[in-house]
Amino acid sequence: MRLILVFIALSLLMAWAGSTPPGDAPGAYTTLVVGLLLLSGYAAGHVLSRLRLPRITGYLCVGMLTGPYLMGFLTREAVGQLGFLNELAVTFIALAAGGELRMAELRERMSVILHSILSQTTIVFLIVTTFVFLAAPLLPFTASFSNLQLLTVGTLFGVLAVARSPSSAIAIVNETRATGPFTETALGVTVALDVFVIVLFGAAISFCEVVMSPAAALDLGFIAGLSVEVLLGIGAGLGVGLALGFYIDRVRANLPLLLLGTALLVTSISHGFAAYLKEAYGLSIHLEPLLICVTAGFAVQNVSRQGSRFIEAIESVGLPVYVLFFTLAGAGLNLDALMQTWTVAILLVGVRAGAIYLSAYAGGRLGGDPPRFNRIAGLAYLTQAGVSLGLALEVTRRFPGWGDAFVTVIVAVIAVNQMIGPIAMKQALVRAGETREVQY
Repeated sequence: MRLILVFIALSLLMAWAGSTPPGDAPGAYTTLVVGLLLLSGYAAGHVLSRLRLPRITGYLCVGMLTGPYLMGFLTREAVGQLGFLNELAVTFIALAAGGELRMAELRERMSVILHSILSQTTIVFLIVTTFVFLAAPLLPFTASFSNLQLLTVGTLFGVLAVARSPSSAIAIVNETRATGPFTETALGVTVALDVFVIVLFGAAISFCEVVMSPAAALDLGFIAGLSVEVLLGIGAGLGVGLALGFYIDRVRANLPLLLLGTALLVTSISHGFAAYLKEAYGLSIHLEPLLICVTAGFAVQNVSRQGSRFIEAIESVGLPVYVLFFTLAGAGLNLDALMQTWTVAILLVGVRAGAIYLSAYAGGRLGGDPPRFNRIAGLAYLTQAGVSLGLALEVTRRFPGWGDAFVTVIVAVIAVNQMIGPIAMKQALVRAGETREVQY
């Protein structure tokens, strides 16, 4: 009850602050915004945890409530200005995701992981692509498309449906302190699919360009560029991970600060290096910070002997990072897009969920998982976020005529999946009997 009253008081304070312009002290105003978001997000998350719901659902709800589409405490400009905090949190969470992947346990689960990746990629892609092709009347921007063009647009939807949200998955795993074979499989599949879908999307959008513009050539260079980016990102991540392992082994001090600084440096250097290559050599190569940090965390956990200390440091500073990241993510969810396309968005969410359930069940059966895992596996893979949106924006750049309408639908689907996915995943981990949730 006390936390509910605290949340109400914070909401009133945010409403007052939102009506007060920052004036000549924008830095102080930004500090106030961040502080209020941390406190209100924590309070809402704790309240929802008492209702057996994930804390990050509370963080997301606070973000939506205070965002530009409801209370307006966080304007679009404010969300944009806090984008650097969002990127810092993403890379930090990626470090945590990699650190949770233990090779010894993954090796035992390799069969089910590989079968799940194969079945989810194939089944989800085919079912969503077919649905979009048959549901063309619900997508007005495809009215003038030929059947072949419509099919290629469907492949873009199908590829993006395969993408997951490692950030949401690792937040739920850390919140519930889940460990065990089901958790290892869910994390392994989620991280692998988010990397694999980047290359798959490159092939799909290049093919779509050829179909939409017959004069265009198949952009094998774009596909090759994406592959090079993935390989370089993995290589950079191994280097960062080995350096972290060496530091932790020799210095053993200020690890939480070191990990936050590493996340910030990886993001800054990655963007700066991409800008340098573009300006100096005209090369469009961007090393994905999330991939670098996932690989770095994996290297610390499996190559060095400091995996346990690494995870302890992650957990000691993780709570405020998760609160801030998911609160800003909630504020960034485009509710206008959901209102504009809610019919097709809800249908796509339902079709995707059904396809994921079917494919996860099939992957578990083929991989030899016990039936009790197979029945709940689909619940662990519904989350969807950053990578899907980033790839969808590439459609806008390539196809300005209809790309905006395409992205509007994708954003609406992501908004729904981001809300229901964490709840479903927590239920899956609880039903798998692998949670050891603690109270903060």
